[in-house]
Amino acid sequence: MSGLLRFFRDQNSEEQRGQSLVEFALLLPLMLLIITGLFDVARAVWEENTLAYAAREGTRYAIVHGSYGSPAADTTDVGCDQVICVNIPNVVRQAAIGVPNITVVVDYPTKYQPANVVKCADRGCPVSVTVSAPFVPLPSQYLLNGAFQITLKGGSQLVIQR
Repeated sequence: MSGLLRFFRDQNSEEQRGQSLVEFALLLPLMLLIITGLFDVARAVWEENTLAYAAREGTRYAIVHGSYGSPAADTTDVGCDQVICVNIPNVVRQAAIGVPNITVVVDYPTKYQPANVVKCADRGCPVSVTVSAPFVPLPSQYLLNGAFQITLKGGSQLVIQR
């Protein structure tokens, strides 16, 4: 019986508790880094999916409001018309709930016809919407004051059918 008591007494000695405390102190930062890394990966995937969804919504709005829409898109305008520069980016920003600092690029890629290259918003012409936003991981945000960031992108291209 005395051997068994000595066994349990040795396991709970001050030395053992000190060793456990040192091991915990060494592993805690690593474990916190892994946990925040998992949260960051999940946040990045969510934001990229949200950007892709927002780009799809912007492209859908663009194909509905082509040359014959109300209001109509005008790709020949030297400046920027209401649909391309205001309405489509607003639709994208409304669809990208929770993602800050969004950059929206709307493009009507050229349509190759036999004799010439035409940029159009008519039936059969493609519309492309690209959305990007900066993503700052949590360790970078709190330890490096946001020095490290990644640009996440989402895009969509559809053909005007109306």
